Amino acid sequence: MKIEKLTYLLFYGTSLLTLIAAVFTDGMVIYFKPPVILSLCLLYFINAEHKNYLVLSSLLLVLICEILFLQDYLGNFKLLHILLSIYYCLNIILLWKSLQVVKIQFKKVLTIQLLISMTLIAYILFSVAELILPQVNDHSTVLMMLIFFFGLFIGVCYYIYLNSKTVVSYSLMVAASCFLIVNIVAALNRLYVSLEIFPIITTMLQISGQFFLVKFFIEQHKLMPNGEDYF
Repeated sequence: MKIEKLTYLLFYGTSLLTLIAAVFTDGMVIYFKPPVILSLCLLYFINAEHKNYLVLSSLLLVLICEILFLQDYLGNFKLLHILLSIYYCLNIILLWKSLQVVKIQFKKVLTIQLLISMTLIAYILFSVAELILPQVNDHSTVLMMLIFFFGLFIGVCYYIYLNSKTVVSYSLMVAASCFLIVNIVAALNRLYVSLEIFPIITTMLQISGQFFLVKFFIEQHKLMPNGEDYF
């Protein structure tokens, strides 16, 4: 069996164990999540033809964030949100190559699809922020900073998706959608309303989002603009 397939099997195996842990007890996930991220690092390193070590750096950063989140979300709130802001900044930098391929054009930024999508996303993010702000009022600055960089990351992902051939960029769209749901549900679960199903949802979508983002970075060199204008 080729080593490339083994890396995927390793990722699927560690992911399955993490999901099983999330079903039975949220506290056990902290022990299973690091192997998932490390398996993604290996998957990228083995399968990517054009390696960018910033991808590995971003994965190691998100590994630290996962541990801080699962260990003590409120206690690590400030540090966690600063690190997550850096993480999304790194991903925006990594996506710059794709932006150069699809070309940043003012008329494409102001498309109906992108404007409606980003308006709805901004509304949802700030609505959730209003719900959780009373719990983290002392850290409102870092929360707003994260919302800004996360919103920018989502906007870049959607722009690339709308202006490129979807064979490659669909992975980026799936990853962005997963991260959007994860960040909202995780914040609500920790600070507003706690439901048993939330940790399972966030664990599944977090793993899926990271996988599809890494998959996009592996295939990023194949990205092609669609050559179409959206009205």
